[in-house]
Amino acid sequence: MINKRTVFVLGAGASCPYGYPSGSRLRELICYESGFLRSYVDYLNKNKSLQDTKDKRIEEIKKFIKAFNASKIKSIDVFMANNPKLAPIGKYIIAYEVFRAERDSRFGEEARRKQEWRNLRRTEVEIDYIRGTPDFQGGDWYFHLYNRLIEGLVGNDALPDFSNGNLSFITFNYDRSLEYFLYDCLINSFTEVREPQVAECLKKLRILHVYGQIVPLKWQNSEQGVDYRPEIDETLLQKSSANIKTIYEQKESPELDKARKLLEQSEQIFLLGFGYAKENIDILQLPEKIGPNSYVYGTALGLENGEINGIKETMIDMLIADPVVGKNKPDVRIKIENMDCLKLLRNYL
Repeated sequence: MINKRTVFVLGAGASCPYGYPSGSRLRELICYESGFLRSYVDYLNKNKSLQDTKDKRIEEIKKFIKAFNASKIKSIDVFMANNPKLAPIGKYIIAYEVFRAERDSRFGEEARRKQEWRNLRRTEVEIDYIRGTPDFQGGDWYFHLYNRLIEGLVGNDALPDFSNGNLSFITFNYDRSLEYFLYDCLINSFTEVREPQVAECLKKLRILHVYGQIVPLKWQNSEQGVDYRPEIDETLLQKSSANIKTIYEQKESPELDKARKLLEQSEQIFLLGFGYAKENIDILQLPEKIGPNSYVYGTALGLENGEINGIKETMIDMLIADPVVGKNKPDVRIKIENMDCLKLLRNYL
């Protein structure tokens, strides 16, 4: 179990080990012709009810793709904020890509085999196919964390207790992979426990989606919930895209207020798969919301030393300026490392 008040802040990279795209990968899937568009055209062709609007839809989507590609803006959120008339199409595309990744997502040994398979396929003939499928990048930190959570739990109904508030998640992601994984693991770890009891257990675990969740799972909401890996259809896409918010729409919300309070009360914060985009740091009010005795550990996989040092220095300088926090050696309490989520947790959790 985890005995310190711990907050995990999840960026897109935290879902990458399970087949979900990073921000840069999402841009590639949208702009590269063998990514989103090819899959979406197949989807349209299989749905007879969409044939009358097919040409118009493709034309609108191609307009979005052309502009986004030519803009060279790396963040789709920033692009949609600059082009509000195109934002509904962008959210629709994001919803489609999240469900497409969900359909192909894998966990545990299956995810690790996917990653090994991907690393072996390097021929020019196969590059097109690799680009058109999700990447499984990074170590399996869900597996590692789950086994920490159930340490010492023995018995046919020994569910973990999340009511003490020691564990919380603040996620910038729209996907439902973490919620699905935890529920599926508990159901199969304690097969004699009734499903409603597992759901009640997990509902005590705080998972805040600051920009929204595509749709809840069945255990989260029996009326509005949708099973994991559903058949993609128009009703689902429209409903899900309406749930997607961007940072420029979501500068203040009850979820953000809760997230900032969790950071203030934390003893340790893990920034996992987090890109350190200024807008995301600002919306959480980091580093000023870091508690006076909290330690911060962050992944920076693929960043150069100069970039990592810049992130650390910015946070440290702001903390030193704080009359309370500045007394507690913030340079010792902030570690940003060039490693994936699993390695960071194995080192510091």
